Amino acid sequence: MLKRIYIDNFRCLVNFELTFDALHLFLGPNGAGKSSVFDVLWRIQSFASGDGRVDQLFPATERTRWQLLTLQRFELELEGNDGTFKYELAIDHDPGRLRNRVKHERLWFNDQPLLKVELGEVQLFRDNHSQGPTYTFDWTQSVLPTILSRPDNTRLTWFKDRLQRIIIVQVSPTQMGDESSEGGAQLFRRMENFASWYRYLSADQGRIFELTQLLKEILDGFENFRFDTVGEQTQILKLIFTGQSSGASRIEYRLSELSDGQRMLIALYALIIYTQSGDYTVCIDEPENYLALPEIQPWLTQLYDLCCEGKLQALLISHHPELINYLLVSPVGYWFAHEANAPVRPKPISDKESGGLAISELIARGWLHEQT
Repeated sequence: MLKRIYIDNFRCLVNFELTFDALHLFLGPNGAGKSSVFDVLWRIQSFASGDGRVDQLFPATERTRWQLLTLQRFELELEGNDGTFKYELAIDHDPGRLRNRVKHERLWFNDQPLLKVELGEVQLFRDNHSQGPTYTFDWTQSVLPTILSRPDNTRLTWFKDRLQRIIIVQVSPTQMGDESSEGGAQLFRRMENFASWYRYLSADQGRIFELTQLLKEILDGFENFRFDTVGEQTQILKLIFTGQSSGASRIEYRLSELSDGQRMLIALYALIIYTQSGDYTVCIDEPENYLALPEIQPWLTQLYDLCCEGKLQALLISHHPELINYLLVSPVGYWFAHEANAPVRPKPISDKESGGLAISELIARGWLHEQT
């Protein structure tokens, strides 16, 4: 489970810290840094998996504009594998150099070292924290993706795998493609590669059956998914529907031919069916987009139950009144308090602090900050 994030000198996030449980809701005005937290998670994940260099993922333009500091610092804490992992990344944006560089990259387990990289000098540690190999490395990249799994570094390997089980999305149904040339385990931020991701998931027929049964209850007339081959490697993801009358014919639709709301529901249910019971953290920016309350409520109830049962961790950003009121019945949310050219300060909130009014009503009246 993701337990903590620390961000310093990234956009409006300065000396910023959040701690997490199984379910959290981020609230606040536009521009208050809610999506920036997800963006930092995605950048760290991409960097640690080798998908980009430091100047590509952390350009100097992402520093806090009203500061002159050249150093950016990030920390993540993940709980699991019988302990707590702490990842630290510091990036030097000294304008006197042509390229940004990693000042340090460190990984700890229960406060004992697993990896230390200081300005390109690497020190590895074994599972028992004894010193392993030392060598020099390119200080514009993460060392983590280059370290192969061995019997004496199982904890470091666990951290790398768990970091990739943080899924960060802001679903854009209009961009969800229905063509796939191959399966892909990595889901894109807007879920543009949904067809390839579903193709990858289809290897687990148990999950696909569960998703199909759920969607039969949600989408009127839905029967099943099907891939049609249209080229040597390209396949088209289609959905089969039938009418309500007996003997009604089966009609097939490409995924792109469905409404935005239908595609949104398919994406949301696929997310929780795929990730439940797999030690995942799912970060979803505004899941209520394109959906009416009767459409989002059953999904929300299922997500809530999974989180309470410890089968999933979810971090959500929302502006929807009903979603806000429902989720703040039990878990704690965060209100992102922000003024122009000043650091964001997250304030914990719950319905216990609402003074008898719904949290959404306090937000609508502009009173929430007075309560917190």
